[in-house]
Amino acid sequence: MKSKGILFATSILAATAISVSAQAQAMIDELVVTAEKREQSLQDVPVAISAFTSKQRDLVGISTVQDLTNFTPGFVYQSSNDRSSMRGIGRLTNVHSVDGAVSIYVDGLFTPSTILGGGPPLDIERVEILRGPQGTLYGRNAIGGTVNVISVRPTNEPYAEVRGIVESFNFTNLQMAVSGPIADGLRMRFSGYKLDQKEGYFKNVTPGLPDEGAVRDEYQFQVQFEADLGENAEFWASYRKLAWHNRGGPGARAGYRGDEFSTGRVDVTTPLVFSSAHGFTPETGLNGIVPGSLKQFNGATSRSNPALVDNRTFSTNIPQRVRLSGVNSFTTNFVYHLPTIDVKYVGGYQEYRYDLYGDADFTAVQSYQIPLAPGSICGTVGGLFSAGLSPVNCTPLTVNANNGYHYFEYNKWYSHEINLSSKNDGPLQWIAGAYYYNQEYLGTGVTADFFLVGPSSLQTPILGAAANPKGYWSTAHYNLTTESKAVFGQIDYQASETLKFTLGLRYTDDRKFGREFRRIVCNSDTCYPGLYPALGLGAFGPGTAANWGSLLGDLNSLAKLAPVFGIPGLAGLNGLGNGAMDLTDTLAPKSNAGLIPGVSSPAITTNGVVRQYVIDPATGVASRNLEGSSDAITGTLGVQWQPDSDTMAYARYSRGYKAFGFSAGSFLAAPRAEEETVNSYEIGFKRDFDRFQLNLAAFFLDYRDLQAPVSVRVGATNVTQFVNIAKSESYGIEFSGIWRPVDQLRLTLDYGWNPTEITEAAKFINLNDNVNTGPVSIVGSPLPQAPEHKVAVNGTYTFEMDQGNLIAGVTYLQRSKSYATIFAREFDSAPAWDQVDLRALWMPSGGKYTVIAYVKNVFDEDGYAAAVEAAQRNNSATVASDRFSNGARNFELTPPRIYGVEIQYRF
Repeated sequence: MKSKGILFATSILAATAISVSAQAQAMIDELVVTAEKREQSLQDVPVAISAFTSKQRDLVGISTVQDLTNFTPGFVYQSSNDRSSMRGIGRLTNVHSVDGAVSIYVDGLFTPSTILGGGPPLDIERVEILRGPQGTLYGRNAIGGTVNVISVRPTNEPYAEVRGIVESFNFTNLQMAVSGPIADGLRMRFSGYKLDQKEGYFKNVTPGLPDEGAVRDEYQFQVQFEADLGENAEFWASYRKLAWHNRGGPGARAGYRGDEFSTGRVDVTTPLVFSSAHGFTPETGLNGIVPGSLKQFNGATSRSNPALVDNRTFSTNIPQRVRLSGVNSFTTNFVYHLPTIDVKYVGGYQEYRYDLYGDADFTAVQSYQIPLAPGSICGTVGGLFSAGLSPVNCTPLTVNANNGYHYFEYNKWYSHEINLSSKNDGPLQWIAGAYYYNQEYLGTGVTADFFLVGPSSLQTPILGAAANPKGYWSTAHYNLTTESKAVFGQIDYQASETLKFTLGLRYTDDRKFGREFRRIVCNSDTCYPGLYPALGLGAFGPGTAANWGSLLGDLNSLAKLAPVFGIPGLAGLNGLGNGAMDLTDTLAPKSNAGLIPGVSSPAITTNGVVRQYVIDPATGVASRNLEGSSDAITGTLGVQWQPDSDTMAYARYSRGYKAFGFSAGSFLAAPRAEEETVNSYEIGFKRDFDRFQLNLAAFFLDYRDLQAPVSVRVGATNVTQFVNIAKSESYGIEFSGIWRPVDQLRLTLDYGWNPTEITEAAKFINLNDNVNTGPVSIVGSPLPQAPEHKVAVNGTYTFEMDQGNLIAGVTYLQRSKSYATIFAREFDSAPAWDQVDLRALWMPSGGKYTVIAYVKNVFDEDGYAAAVEAAQRNNSATVASDRFSNGARNFELTPPRIYGVEIQYRF
């Protein structure tokens, strides 16, 4: 919009002006951070850092992690999958045996989730986001950067506050906090919130089904104790509890499919079962369905993807459901002050259970029938049955099209860290420490466990395979443990009044071990063609639904036809079952070259073929052990120049490391990806003028062995493995400025320019590309989730009155295109987008209460939180309506226009 462009241009000119009035008196507020585990002014820290206090978040309107990324150059967050990236280095999977690249610390305790960074300002004193590898003081895979979340602590004086938020989409959030002393030297703080949203951002057009997208029912409470243990010791402890019963949050619906459904009978994305969307096929005859056989749930009438008309609509029959339970988080800090040294312990334990259920076929199709081919064996048997000449009947196969999925993470971890730091006034300052981390996790693999709801032949696999009572056609999960140990140290030497040198080193040792599980059961035309010839029945025609109809896979009934067809051998099929084919052993990895790296199960060799797995005869699930380790020496070397109290320049080299990973749950022939490393070179300049504050950083990242997910074909299935991309580069310039030309006006600009490129890599097959089906070069592709440009401009003006202050603000956000995968194809991209927000705060004299009114996304534009990989779709050689040249695009949307009011009252 033209008005937005004018606003943006005006704000850029204002925020980048450096000349200031000689009569200026107002100064930029100083912000104290603990980015390097000491209290320092933000302007004195020689790293690129963005920090947000609770006051700033209220002023600008930062209430989610996504909001934090908008104001942080280089930072991207995929809210639907809870994944963070920094300067193109990030987590590209939810498999916990592949570590994140941006480390998240809440009150000093590492957590694998970014969610708590978006906690309410009432609870969060500040959020510090350190960009670039932090491989010395922060060691849990801080190869991309670190996010530090610091809670509001108990107060020395009695204090209480309540906040109420009412928002569009029937959203309410009631928050409270009470704090103060409970005994001499002992303070407590209790806080919590109850959040509900009853209307979703996405409407289900299937009758009787609920809206989805940000529909939430959540609560959280936190209790803290802080004690002075004599003159030299301090103790702080926190317990946090939260729960979700949602159709929103990570994993829930956050976007839409941007293309028509694939209506092929067997979708190449899910070839183990017949495609539910085939019920919508426009084809007739053998390529279609039996006329009139389509049934949909609840009287649904949609015959195509409703998002093509309105991208906030969909049609499914299984609502997505997110449940977060069993969350317990305990964190403790203890500090003892010696005359010249502080000793600090940080430790804690966290656990949670996360379950996500949903519709795997994205339709409301209940069932349909597959037409019989002329001369089919089914038609012959059906005719004989009608004539009383056959003991069994055969009709067109009725497809159960009700596909569901279950994704889960059951996670628990604890850590211990002890630091010793100097506190004298001499030129040499130092900090040293040791760290231990232990995490145990049970979860599904790259995608989820998939099943058919209700009776189906999947429940009774043939040929002696174990029963499958829950109807799973793909089971993939893992149970692993991660251990990480580290020692670290950093020294800062003030060589002169203006020059300081920094040297830091860290040694980290990582070990992962556990077990993965896999079962694959097939009931479609993909799996049966080889069965009948193998049983000597090739003369009966192809093993397809068009030929066998309702007898497909029914070997017991086929045995009853022995006297009818005069073939005695058919009687031998009795007892071999009536159901689907178990492909677990067929598709499990085997080796002719010895043991598989990363697999620690004993080898079983048969005719020169090595198997390192076992199949449980009771469940049919294959399992094998995974085990491995990696270690690294990382660190930093820097120089800092500070000619006066308002100016600081620095140059810094840092080396980062992310541990090796397993693509656990996929049962791959190559399950291990080696560790990642990065060499980071950064120069920066920070300057406080009278009314203007400038932070500038330029960086270059030499990135090695990126762990990237690549889909590979294993038999009839597509699975994701992680490969190492040899070399990549990320470089750029980041600018943050605050300008107060007059006392009442505050203007800010946060801008990041971040080109990235893969410079050396093998060729890979992109299974989502049905045009270029061979190996393709990815050299020259940008890194995933790395928009080249990010802009956030904010302006606030304070109207000062006797009754109080009225602060009016406007924010303009802009982000350029990004890609979800290393292939950087258009169908894997998130388009460029921009957004305007408005905000007003009324702060009466006395400070008892505050009223905030706001509108986010004023012009109701489509914004894209992050890029999402497309789904592979068919490219049929024979069916014209089933050709999708570049897959089916997926888009994750930021919220639509939202308006709301917040009232804060302090006692």
